[in-house]
Amino acid sequence: MVVPHALFEPIRKIQDTNLICPPVISQWAAVGALEAGRPYANAHRPAMAAARQAVLEALQDAGDVCSVPTAQGAFYLLLNVPPAMDSMRLVERLVREYRVAVMPGSTFGVTDRCALRVSYGPLQSETAQEGIGRLIAGLRAILGK
Repeated sequence: MVVPHALFEPIRKIQDTNLICPPVISQWAAVGALEAGRPYANAHRPAMAAARQAVLEALQDAGDVCSVPTAQGAFYLLLNVPPAMDSMRLVERLVREYRVAVMPGSTFGVTDRCALRVSYGPLQSETAQEGIGRLIAGLRAILGK
């Protein structure tokens, strides 16, 4: 039996709606952010700046395992790692063996090299230092440095 093409149109519309609409919880979070306003965000900027500084300082001595392109104003960094392995495999090992959660660069379209996305936005300076220390130790061990 051949199904007429017109029968698929409602299904495509449902799929289209599901793909382009943010989840309800995200919509409510956006409303909350708009109601809280800039003063709420400004109160958290010094802590985020301290976490960023701690991460950047720790990475200054990690040139043997990664390089950090300059980023202004972000709450994450995209580390370039020598191409010893696929970024997803590297992330899996870092999570399992060193309890460090980072994202593979391939998730963000970086496919020409091994890259890791490291987020420090919600972290306090001390927590960021601990996490980046484990990341660097893990990279050194995995890459044999």
